[in-house]
Amino acid sequence: MKKFLCFYLLIIVIFSFYFLSFNISRLSATPSKTSINLKEYIYYKIKRGDTLERIARRYGTTVRQLKRWNNLRSDRIYVGQRLIVGIKKKAKIPTRKTIYYIVKKGDTLEKIARRYGITIKQLKKWNNLRSDKIYIGQRLIVRIKKETPSITSEVIYYRVRRGDTLERIARRYGTTVRQLKRWNNLRSDRIYVGQRLIVGIRKKQKGKEIESGKGRIEKIAGVTRRITYLYYRVRRGDTLERIARRYGTTVRQLKRWNNLRSDRIYVGQRLIVGIKEEIIKKEKIREFSDTEKIFSKLEREYKKLFSNPQTTRKEWLKLISKYRRLYLLYPGSRTAPKAILKTANIYYHLYKTSLNPKDLIEAIERYYFLIDNYSKAPEVEKAYYKLIQIYKEEIKDKEKVEKLKAEFKVKYPKSIYLAKLEEKKEVKKKLEAKKNIKEKSEKGRLKKVLEVQPVTGEDYSRVIINVSDNFEYQANILKGTKNKPPRIYVDIYPAILDNKVSKEIKIKDALLTKVRVAQFDKNTVRVVLDLNSLTSYKIFKLRDPYQLVLDLIGKERITEKISKSLTKNKEEYINLARQFGLSIKRIVIDPGHGGDDPGAIGPKGLKEKDIVLKVAKLLAQKLKEKLNVEVLLTRKKDRFIPLIQRPAIANSKKADLFISIHTNASPDSKARGVETYYLNFTTDPEAMRVAALENAASDKALSDLQDLIKAILANTKLSESRLLAEKIQEQLIKTLKRYYPDTINRGVKYAPFLVLVGTRMPAVLVEIGFISNPKEENRLKDSHYLEMVAEGIAKGIEIYIQSLKLSQNYYHDKKS
Repeated sequence: MKKFLCFYLLIIVIFSFYFLSFNISRLSATPSKTSINLKEYIYYKIKRGDTLERIARRYGTTVRQLKRWNNLRSDRIYVGQRLIVGIKKKAKIPTRKTIYYIVKKGDTLEKIARRYGITIKQLKKWNNLRSDKIYIGQRLIVRIKKETPSITSEVIYYRVRRGDTLERIARRYGTTVRQLKRWNNLRSDRIYVGQRLIVGIRKKQKGKEIESGKGRIEKIAGVTRRITYLYYRVRRGDTLERIARRYGTTVRQLKRWNNLRSDRIYVGQRLIVGIKEEIIKKEKIREFSDTEKIFSKLEREYKKLFSNPQTTRKEWLKLISKYRRLYLLYPGSRTAPKAILKTANIYYHLYKTSLNPKDLIEAIERYYFLIDNYSKAPEVEKAYYKLIQIYKEEIKDKEKVEKLKAEFKVKYPKSIYLAKLEEKKEVKKKLEAKKNIKEKSEKGRLKKVLEVQPVTGEDYSRVIINVSDNFEYQANILKGTKNKPPRIYVDIYPAILDNKVSKEIKIKDALLTKVRVAQFDKNTVRVVLDLNSLTSYKIFKLRDPYQLVLDLIGKERITEKISKSLTKNKEEYINLARQFGLSIKRIVIDPGHGGDDPGAIGPKGLKEKDIVLKVAKLLAQKLKEKLNVEVLLTRKKDRFIPLIQRPAIANSKKADLFISIHTNASPDSKARGVETYYLNFTTDPEAMRVAALENAASDKALSDLQDLIKAILANTKLSESRLLAEKIQEQLIKTLKRYYPDTINRGVKYAPFLVLVGTRMPAVLVEIGFISNPKEENRLKDSHYLEMVAEGIAKGIEIYIQSLKLSQNYYHDKKS
């Protein structure tokens, strides 16, 4: 019993002690209610897939802390559960503002420190880190800003874009690079796309708010603006794309204005959807913009090219593309109309040098583009002036000139260019008077006869007289008698004889026996040609260089026999060689260019003169073996022979065929193929281009050559040359396609080639490939390809000779 009572009393004592201690703790907790009230809990409702670890990482805390706040004994949580994830302390006056950063894949403390302009040591101190280890999703303090209760200024931020530099940003916001570095704690000039920089500090006006109903006032780079924001309250079903479409902006712009990192928005959210800027005051601050820098650089390049007479078309077109890029990228800049005007001027300059009508069309289009799109720009006046000049001097359209003048007067009545146009009429009269005086004085100036070169044979001679500048001439014939042979003398004036010219050139066993040159009077040089016989002659003048060429034809035995047998019916006329079965005994092959004239040069440096000489030698060997004919080459080694001498060599040697071999070239590197030409006048621009390339002559010289060819072409040589060209082209393509299936057949064409002028036999010029095409340049280096080219030409000549024999049989059958 005593034991039971003792046990009972012990239980009562323990229970009373526990009760008293519990009440004391409750009593002691009551005064701290005020401190609890100072705290504000942050709650989170659990969603499907959440774990304590993920929630802890998201809110920058630990699993242990979460368990302690929510009295959890295990890691188990359920969907819809409300957890305390943080405690917000209430403070009357915030003294510090903390900026956080969530760690991403590939981040290190060094990278984060560099991005925010701080040190690794500072990062570790703020985040209580003992090592450099960090994990993805970790929340780090990257900046602590001190804030004062009485703010008197506002910071202007700028988000770095692609192509930005500190220098450009500083210029844009009217500050210095040094100031930018100081505001943003930058140690170097390096910045990255998306970086947020402080670009200015704006002072508030006597306690007034920056954003008021009337807008915000700001002053940047000397310009005072009122900025007004247009707001929109997000409704159910709205997306950034829909809102952007409604307010005529872009999703990217909306994100930038509202500092949004993703496309997520919520109902009731207030978004900036537009900004209206109104300039209140603009101070006169001259800024040298980026576009002006680019334009001044291009102007220096333009002056350099313009001062160099050897500037190529390719270089001019490259500069045009740079100007074009400038005005297309910055159409609203002050340099845009200047750049357009420059492109037009360059195209007009190209037209003046090349006389290509496409360049003139391009220039006109750009002048009109400037007038239509930049009507208020000062450059428009010059565009009008240039257009009037073009239509007056180049196109010669009087109606268009008057129309443009009237339009110009209405728009710019006080323009200096109008005065220039009026002055031009008076100046033109004065210039014409001066021109007449100049022409008279030029006539008084004496040119030099530099060289007299005879190329002669038994029944043919060509005499080439080289003169220093433009000249006049007069030719006369002195008929022969029994005692005196026939003579031709040519007077060249106004001219004097160069001391280096031989005054007498004697020639044996040829049509031309002697050439005498002398100063006839003060202004005239006389050249006398003594001949054995003379049946006909032709004289023609060439430019660039200035030359007088005399082709002399004497008596030939075969012509006396043939002349009696010629039929009078022109329709049934067949070439003499075909009628009388004259066989081909002698062929002259002409490898183009040579010596100081390399011809066309390939992208890798391959020279035309070397390739055509190889092909000529291979062709000569094949013709001797196959046809048993005599083959002569105009040159057997690397030496220069003037173009006008080459057909003279063939004529003097009484050649039956003349084959000139060349490689083609084009400004278009994709151009390729094989083609064969014969002599005739043409209007085809591509044929004219090839002729200009091989003649090494200007457009003006080509036009003179066209007129010359019209005068001296013989119908028999034209038809025979065409037939020879067709046979060679056909066999050349057939041979090459066996081994090179992609060979392009460019066909048979005709053009005014100087090397074919005056030939007395069928003559053709073969272009064996484009040396300007990289693929064909490699082929022209290949000995097998050159062998096949020679084989194809040889087969073409062989088939042509066979056609002569067939014509002979036909003629004799018809006669009988």
